Amino acid sequence: MNVVRERGWWYDAEWVRCGRCRGSGEYVECYGDLCHAQGRCMHDPTNNVCNLCGGTGRITAELDERWYSRNAFESVTAPEADLWNRGTLHAVARERYEGGEGR
Repeated sequence: MNVVRERGWWYDAEWVRCGRCRGSGEYVECYGDLCHAQGRCMHDPTNNVCNLCGGTGRITAELDERWYSRNAFESVTAPEADLWNRGTLHAVARERYEGGEGR
């Protein structure tokens, strides 16, 4: 049975490989030197997930541009398509509601 589903707003986003983890979804976020030397965090397994892509290995071209054009200690806000890709729909819903689209 073929079901035709409506394309969502995230479908049209331009996706690229995450440059921070090189598409693997894993990046040692722990600050321990021993963890970086081993390539895995021995303290907490969740410290191995790349914070930029959320472990998916891909990001939108918009987020990629934001990441590489930021200053050294500047934070980056992920676009809605990246939040949806990570499975954080509550964050997307909150953004849309606060932006006036849900009222």
